[in-house]
Amino acid sequence: MNANRRTEPFRYTLIEPATLDLHILTINGIPVPPKPVSAILLEISRSGCRLSFPLNVNPESNHVRVGMEMLLTEEPMYIEGTLKWNKEHEGSYQYGIQLDIPEAERDRLPSMLRRLAGEGKIVVR
Repeated sequence: MNANRRTEPFRYTLIEPATLDLHILTINGIPVPPKPVSAILLEISRSGCRLSFPLNVNPESNHVRVGMEMLLTEEPMYIEGTLKWNKEHEGSYQYGIQLDIPEAERDRLPSMLRRLAGEGKIVVR
């Protein structure tokens, strides 16, 4: 019998990366004036995502909270999270974000990911 020993959620790569508005909410607990930054969503899972945008925020030295409005299906989904890492890539910066999804919304993201996989818009990585 082959037992599934996976301890992390599946990560999905978007076939066509999606553009979204990212809002930096706080840096080190200090609110930031609201100004959206255009970001590109590259990968997503139930617990995090990887995206790219042109600012170097340096999450290794700063605690950065972000919010983003995702429109991957017909209904938008607003998610907040914390920047965990970044790396420079082709003149921009890629970031790993740990998502903080409220308990009431926990089933919505996996359902959306299953729908997108069924439509061939994302692939398991």
